[in-house]
Amino acid sequence: MSATATTAATPTAAAPTAFGFPVFLEVRGRTAFVAGGGGEAAHKASALAELGAQVRVWAAEHRATGRLTGAAGIELVDGPYRPELLDGALLAVVFTGDRALNRRIAADARSRHVLVNVVDDVSSCDWSAPAILRRGGLTVAVASAGIAPALAVRLRDRFAEEVGPEFADLVEQFGELRPRIVASGRSFADRRALWYALVDGPALDHLRAGRPAAAREVLEAQLDAWLEAGG
Repeated sequence: MSATATTAATPTAAAPTAFGFPVFLEVRGRTAFVAGGGGEAAHKASALAELGAQVRVWAAEHRATGRLTGAAGIELVDGPYRPELLDGALLAVVFTGDRALNRRIAADARSRHVLVNVVDDVSSCDWSAPAILRRGGLTVAVASAGIAPALAVRLRDRFAEEVGPEFADLVEQFGELRPRIVASGRSFADRRALWYALVDGPALDHLRAGRPAAAREVLEAQLDAWLEAGG
């Protein structure tokens, strides 16, 4: 009597998520290229310039981007598109309104190792632009793999209700303490444990109540105790 062999089904691995590796880029002093003359291009150019980038904006016609004339960190270029405009750029944002031209610029960017985002054309993107909430030095970014930007925006807005301006003050105070923590010579594990203690401590409650001096006092006390314990 023969037996029928059975083979267990092998689980299928989930496909990697698009734009699945989140990073925060340092753009201060770096060149960014923006292609397009409309409102979206103007918004992206302004945002990059506010973060310290040197933004080169090209458009055949500077409609909305024309209002950026003379703005710090922004150079407006018109005339025919030239691939050389991408030279030296760290990243590019493309939204010309011409799909064929968008993809041509994206190809030129990749040939120059420039990370490119083509607005509303996921297949032509190296990176996606998340919905962003800023509280001073704290940045919260929400993305949906390029599928549903409106969902990311709505979630960002919910987070904004929980993450108020007091978090900006907390990060600022942490920034003042950080050099002493780094200079302590303590191990990474010890420093990580301290940071969690500082984050979970009462300082944030003091800031929410409008008591920045009290917040600083408790942070200093926690740090002093940690330094003495490691001495």
